Amino acid sequence: MKLRERWLPLCGTALLVILCTALPFVWFAARDRQLDSAQWNTAADSSFLSAAGRENAVARELYYWRQQSADTVMSQPAALSTAQEAVAPCLDTLRSAQVLPDNYLDTAEELVAQATECYTSSEAAGTTTYSFHRELNGPYLTMTVTEHGTLTGLNGKLGLADGFDSAQVAKAYRTMLGLDSFTDWEDAEPLGHGSPAPCYSADAQLYLVANMDLGYFSVSVTSMSPETYAGL
Repeated sequence: MKLRERWLPLCGTALLVILCTALPFVWFAARDRQLDSAQWNTAADSSFLSAAGRENAVARELYYWRQQSADTVMSQPAALSTAQEAVAPCLDTLRSAQVLPDNYLDTAEELVAQATECYTSSEAAGTTTYSFHRELNGPYLTMTVTEHGTLTGLNGKLGLADGFDSAQVAKAYRTMLGLDSFTDWEDAEPLGHGSPAPCYSADAQLYLVANMDLGYFSVSVTSMSPETYAGL
């Protein structure tokens, strides 16, 4: 009887120790199941980037920045040499990919090199917009670049009007960004004035467009959910 009375408390203590030790492992196992379930639920959401999109650097980066809250930074003067250095790789890539006609690229490079002032601003998370000017009310060039050097926007007025084929520019720009691997690109409904050539990929969740309107040209790519695209 005395032996039983002695072992019962010891057994109870041992069971309590084992239970306390095991509880964290039980909690972590349950939490892992919750996370796995949440991951599958998110993947089933049509606004979640596809597997193909997550494997593409540009689609992945722009999708990420789309999820971040952005504090708009108003236009402010920038150090000209710093701005020129920041956009130089983008100009080189535009030329090597032949996105713009040669006369447009020549004029754009000359304008950046001879610019007398540059202003920077930011309207989207992770991006900086550089606006180069040489004279008041004269030609200008604006380039939007992400923190990782992706050129997401290019527009301006260079005093040129001929030779800009919106559809051809959009296609070359898409190739330059490494987005040709997406096979679901579709022509979108043109919006606005000029000769816009928009297209959309649901797998990449990217809306890309090039346009020329009365001497003003633009090229851009934006991360956009299928729901937003359907509402355009």
